[in-house]
Amino acid sequence: MKKDIFSTKYIFLEQEINSKNEVFEFIANQAVKLNLISDEDALVKGFLNREAEGSTGFEDGFAIPHARIKEIKDAAVFVVRFKKRVEWESLDGQPIKVAIALMIPDGPSGEEHLAILSDIAMRLMKPDFKQQMLTLTTNKEILELLTTEAGLSKKQVTKVSQKPTDGLKIVAITACITGIAHTYMAEEKLLAEVPKMGHSIRVETQGSKGVGTPLKPQEIAEADLVIFATDTSVDKSRFAGKKVYQTKVAKAMKDPQGTVKLAIAEGTIQQGMTPDFNTKNRVSGEKEGVMQHIMAGISYMIPIIVLGGICLAFSIGIAKAIWGPEAGTAGPGDEYKWGILNVMSLVGGAAFAMMIPILAGFIGNSIAGRAAIVPAMVGAFLGNNPDNFMPMPGMDAVATPAGFLGAIAAGLLAGYIVKWINTWNVPKTLQAAMPIFFIPIVVGLGIGLLFIYVIGGPIGYVMDQISIGFKNAYSSELGVWAGLGLGMALGAMAGFDMGGPINKIAFVTGSALVTAKIYEPMGAIAAAIPVAPLGMGLTTIVVPKFFDKDTRNLGIAAIIMGCIGISEGAIPFAIRDPKRAVVSNVLGSAVAGGIAGALMVTNAAAHGGPIVAVLGAVPYGVETLYFFIAIAAGVAVTTSVYSFWLLSDAGKPGSVKEAHVAHLTKLAIDKKSAISNIHEQIKESKKAAKVDIKAAKIANEQSTKIEQNLKDTLKSLVTKKKQIIEKYHSDVLKAKAAYKKVAKSESEFIKTKTEEVKRFVTTNKQSYQSKLLTVNSSLKENKLIANKLQMHQNEEDLLEARQNLKQATQDNFIQYQTDLRKRFVEEYNKAAK
Repeated sequence: MKKDIFSTKYIFLEQEINSKNEVFEFIANQAVKLNLISDEDALVKGFLNREAEGSTGFEDGFAIPHARIKEIKDAAVFVVRFKKRVEWESLDGQPIKVAIALMIPDGPSGEEHLAILSDIAMRLMKPDFKQQMLTLTTNKEILELLTTEAGLSKKQVTKVSQKPTDGLKIVAITACITGIAHTYMAEEKLLAEVPKMGHSIRVETQGSKGVGTPLKPQEIAEADLVIFATDTSVDKSRFAGKKVYQTKVAKAMKDPQGTVKLAIAEGTIQQGMTPDFNTKNRVSGEKEGVMQHIMAGISYMIPIIVLGGICLAFSIGIAKAIWGPEAGTAGPGDEYKWGILNVMSLVGGAAFAMMIPILAGFIGNSIAGRAAIVPAMVGAFLGNNPDNFMPMPGMDAVATPAGFLGAIAAGLLAGYIVKWINTWNVPKTLQAAMPIFFIPIVVGLGIGLLFIYVIGGPIGYVMDQISIGFKNAYSSELGVWAGLGLGMALGAMAGFDMGGPINKIAFVTGSALVTAKIYEPMGAIAAAIPVAPLGMGLTTIVVPKFFDKDTRNLGIAAIIMGCIGISEGAIPFAIRDPKRAVVSNVLGSAVAGGIAGALMVTNAAAHGGPIVAVLGAVPYGVETLYFFIAIAAGVAVTTSVYSFWLLSDAGKPGSVKEAHVAHLTKLAIDKKSAISNIHEQIKESKKAAKVDIKAAKIANEQSTKIEQNLKDTLKSLVTKKKQIIEKYHSDVLKAKAAYKKVAKSESEFIKTKTEEVKRFVTTNKQSYQSKLLTVNSSLKENKLIANKLQMHQNEEDLLEARQNLKQATQDNFIQYQTDLRKRFVEEYNKAAK
């Protein structure tokens, strides 16, 4: 049986101790005597290592040192009170009177004990608790105080300050290195002090207990200011376009009002993926929910794409460079079957085979939990292999897989079916068997049969007829215009779904015609295949503010894959932003395929991308030049269209368009939230009525009145829902009218400021170059007197200084743009609201 972490044996009052190190040595010595730890020195080192990350001394004479090491046998909380105060480098600079030390075993069980320490830290915010800890005279009294006050509350409560009638709406994230004490104490201080300034505040904690009181999208959208009181890295992509301020968690805890004042004065606009990019084409609540589930699947799929894509890109590229354009990774005659290139290819192929089921599985998981993973993955796995489809009458076999479109379908089907099954009123004796037996077998088998008998055959038949049409067209004499048209069609298909049924039929057609010694179709397809990944990757470089760090890294991987003819690198972009990304990909791929088709570019290898031309599958000479011209033109179209589309939809920083997009987003979020509340009320009303009707039947009473009340309630709620939707549409029309009017005035005004803007840009650029020159000169001077270690540090400092200067230059321009358009934005806001 696990020992209680609180005990009178662990309390030591009025001890003669003179320094922090002596405190740790005393605790370690007592822990050994109590058989709590196997190594005294290891515990002292554990405490000191934690102190090196940041002092555990708080205010008013209290410290909470803690160590989490494998040498600890049983968790314990020690309370040590000193006769004389001990220096501790605490937050208020005062010495310590009481140390509450937690010793935590390294392992999963330690998480619970970390939560206990967090609660103890929260008690130190209460004057009564601190006063009693300083004055109680017996171990028993101290123990009772700890065990009654430090009981863990498992229920997570959203803490929010009382909202003033005016002032700023502030949201904050607190997170310290260990996520134990400072995280939650800073939350309490901010919630207590900020409302006194006339502002409202909501705080999300990211600590040992996980993400506490998570911020809602609506709260973020409405926030005037975001404060990051963090000592560790947190994801800031949610706050793109918001005014943000970064500080230390201890600063927010020690001086919350001063932190807010600095945040208001020094906050900057958070760069990255804009709110518009996240919410475009997701206006209704149902659409947004579906897209959130799909995005959850993408987050799990991305590492697989990177692993598979990079392994395949390098193995295929190097193999073809060594053995020729038609060679495989195992070499001529599979001579190097167990060589590193073929092994890399096997790993990459396995990753790509897993990619589709993983996408489906975690879409299902996002909707209905773990029970939906298996049926979704099985359905997607079956759908990604055309050999699993029963062909239609007259067909030899189905040649086209369902690809990532099938994965999305399988994930959504499994998720919503399982979610529906979870609403069934199942007897308790059968509940445990539902996720283990019933759901995997019934749902998995059902979706599998659907793909095998229903989905695959018809898709394959349609694609087969298209393939026959292309083959017949290329078997006849082609002119320039026919080549242009067919090339554009094949190119558009290649760029549509990156390995899905549309893409695959184009590739299968081209490959089949290669065996018939007709090489032009494969030339058009090979030029179109790399356009989507190259275009998406370049867009993350051209307009990086629309993409977070992970997506920009994925863009680099997509470029590498595109060069080797692997189009799957563009899949996350197409799923994440289907309207803009897919249209841009199709346009660019059609251009590439059309140019290659019109110029009769040939390709003798059943593969695509620049690699086939480099290695000679596209004949060297003028055809190679045409081939690269086609690819370059296609990539330019995709990148340009996608970039301009993103910029156009987002609006320039501080512009009326940006304010208009933000306002429409807020209206959509408000509508979704209101409708969600209505749905919840409907659900609760039905549930309550069901209970009342059952009780009435048991009591042999009439339930007619209850049923009528339920009908009246539901009718009222449905009416409210209609009113919410009508108001939303009315507000949208009002906003659009305001935008149309004010945007015209803004545009006319900006035209008059063209020269002024140019002068500002020039001055801003010159200032950046001047400051950069100063930084570079400083580094050169330091090199003359620096040793190797210092030189390395200087180089890191230079890189950081350059990044800071670049960011400051961008922020200056954004602020200038915002100030220039401010009065028009204010006019729009007044008219739209």
